[in-house]
Amino acid sequence: MNLTNEEIKYEIFEKAHSLGANLVRCCSVAKWEEIPIQEPAFWPQNIWPWTKNVIVLGVPLYAPMIHTTPSMVYQELYDTSNRILDDMAYQLTNYITTKMGYRAIFFPRDCYYNIEVLLDNPNAAFSHVIAAYYAGMGSIGDSHNLITKEFGPRVRMVSILTDAPINPDDMLEKNLCIHCKKCLKNCPSQCFKENGTDIYSMDKVVCTQYHVHIKNEHHWPCGVCIDVCPVGEDLKMYRNMDVASKKGVSHCQHFGS
Repeated sequence: MNLTNEEIKYEIFEKAHSLGANLVRCCSVAKWEEIPIQEPAFWPQNIWPWTKNVIVLGVPLYAPMIHTTPSMVYQELYDTSNRILDDMAYQLTNYITTKMGYRAIFFPRDCYYNIEVLLDNPNAAFSHVIAAYYAGMGSIGDSHNLITKEFGPRVRMVSILTDAPINPDDMLEKNLCIHCKKCLKNCPSQCFKENGTDIYSMDKVVCTQYHVHIKNEHHWPCGVCIDVCPVGEDLKMYRNMDVASKKGVSHCQHFGS
């Protein structure tokens, strides 16, 4: 039976949700050329020329756990979400290729070997943030993180590249970043600078150096910029109370790291 593009999209999205993805969106690779943010070497169609569309999966990071950063609590949350994303991406890629008959591969959630590698070359092989932005999952905030309606910047993503003929989602018209400057003011490394545009300039090397420092102290990643962001429906669950008490945060930071 021949499926329409919308039926193909529905089947893929339903499978992604069944695997545990909270957010699922897709975009055409044409977006990289229409709204260029990175150099052409980073465009998916220039890495795998048969790629037509990119499917982005997202899962949340839980605000009370992030609020303990830097701690093993947040580190394990980060690592767990990464494992889940790669597993979902592998299974969805396998489904698209073996059950639906289309080509597909996935870019792992972190496209670099380890944090130290970014000191010399502060760019991953593929940006899930940019893919998710093109797919309408959210907007890019001052902190260079993806800001989503559901979870603010507290979301991790992975991307599947495919030639499956699926209709792309619309990009968001509204900028979800409210420019509150909390990420700028609270960044431990002070890597953000105002530059008169909608997105701060970011010294990626300074940010990476701080991550290397706290990793060597056995508690990372940082995550302060996503912790302090007030955007996201997820925070409504903790309204009128602290996300985590100072005593609780201190406890998590003192033990296990």
